[in-house]
Amino acid sequence: MKRFILAFASIACCASLFAQPLSTQSISVFKNGQAFYLKSGTLKPTNGKYLLPDPAPQALFGTLWFNAPDGSLSRVASYPDTLWEQKTEAAVAVWDLLRNNLGKTATGFVDDKNAVTGKIISVSPSYKDEKGELYYSNASLVTLQSQQGVWTTIPAGQIRYVNFMEQPKLDVSMPKVTPRHLIELSFNNKKTEQPFDMMYLASGLNWAPEYKLELTGENAGTLSLQGELANNAEDINNTTLNLVVGVPNFAYANRPSYLIDFLQFITYQNYNDQYQNTLSNAQYAIRFDPETYEEAIELVEGEPTGSRNEDLFFYTLKNFSLPKGGRSMQPIFKENVELKHIYECNLPSNEGTQIYEPDYLFTPQSNKVFHTLKLENKTKQPWTTASILVMNNQGERRPISQDMLTYTPIGDKTYVKLTEAVEVRIEQAERELDRQQRALSDRRYGSFDLVQVEGKIKVKNFKDKQLDLRLKRDIVGTLKKSSVDWQKAEVINPNNPRNRKTNVCWETPIKANGELEIVYTYEVYVPSY
Repeated sequence: MKRFILAFASIACCASLFAQPLSTQSISVFKNGQAFYLKSGTLKPTNGKYLLPDPAPQALFGTLWFNAPDGSLSRVASYPDTLWEQKTEAAVAVWDLLRNNLGKTATGFVDDKNAVTGKIISVSPSYKDEKGELYYSNASLVTLQSQQGVWTTIPAGQIRYVNFMEQPKLDVSMPKVTPRHLIELSFNNKKTEQPFDMMYLASGLNWAPEYKLELTGENAGTLSLQGELANNAEDINNTTLNLVVGVPNFAYANRPSYLIDFLQFITYQNYNDQYQNTLSNAQYAIRFDPETYEEAIELVEGEPTGSRNEDLFFYTLKNFSLPKGGRSMQPIFKENVELKHIYECNLPSNEGTQIYEPDYLFTPQSNKVFHTLKLENKTKQPWTTASILVMNNQGERRPISQDMLTYTPIGDKTYVKLTEAVEVRIEQAERELDRQQRALSDRRYGSFDLVQVEGKIKVKNFKDKQLDLRLKRDIVGTLKKSSVDWQKAEVINPNNPRNRKTNVCWETPIKANGELEIVYTYEVYVPSY
């Protein structure tokens, strides 16, 4: 199917063919670079047929659906098509200039001494492609007839410049060929107006959340969220835009829909793992996050209100517009939050340790301690995984750090690292208290000793104020006792079925300029020697 649009009729035809009968009602944008579109409108078919305007939606498989509310839609078909138009532009080559001035007298200079003068009779095309389109180049032959009746033919590439005996036409009319898709809708009635809607998932529209935390007091702050949008898909005009938090499950939308999958027009993308709810798109490091929640939110004059929508959370922006290729930064919410300053240290695990010394061996280099903020989400919406910029607004505004805010449901807590705390020193060592030789035997792996281990953690606070500590360590073995209460969470340990593995956490204060010592014990099986 080909449509030829002549210059004198192009305005009327284009106005009819490219009218946009469907308006976008809403777009739901995921953080993986895809968006779900809902469009509706009233079509005006002719004899039960209607051609949807180009470009065809770049829909992914299984998500492209068309619907006539009265059930009159009987068939949808698509065809590869070529749009031919005439365009006028300035001539940029000798052959274009000469063929645009056929019948005029001109002198073509081969060099400074040799020239050919005559009426321009023809400029031959270099070749014609399979679609019948003509192409011109340096190999095009130019034919001139002199006043003496001499006919001269010369390759256009040998003519360096041209003199005309009268004013030449400097613009050339050329065909513009545009490949496209045509989607044909068939209705089982002859109504001149048909209500119609369609929906699809497509790539090219992405949003990335960004947080800012402003510290306004010792235990208070203001948390702001904004979203950056990148639109490489299609124009957005006065539309409801949903910024989605959550992990969508589009299991088979990993290639284009058959209806629009014409290989000569489609550029495939890599869809692997694209539906995971990540921090942002491919411009950032991929960090997966188990986001699921049961709310939807709508912004009304800056105040969020919630409503349930299964396991996805929506930030809804009304009357949103952004042209294709545009970028936008959209404020979403601003909330007062409570916070607590924690000094946090992750101690190295004992996993893989097989030999325990009889005495404590404290290393001269202490473990890194981070000044961390503990935040509890008491707002009306979950916090999605995103970067967070921390500012100090107490007095002069100054930046403190940038970290990752992990997904935090309503009522849960999260931790944001600020800086390394060089005025808090933490050392840790272990020693063997007792050993039961060959306490366990295994035909395949041999025998194992049961070792009683005592660990000691020394903390020194050089600050002149009391601090709250949070010490974490993974311990392989059976926990016994601790001089300071510990929180324990046992985890699966498939690589070592003889020993348990536990995530241990101590949360305790330490006085200003004070010292703290934690002593704990556990049992662990190690290979006999």
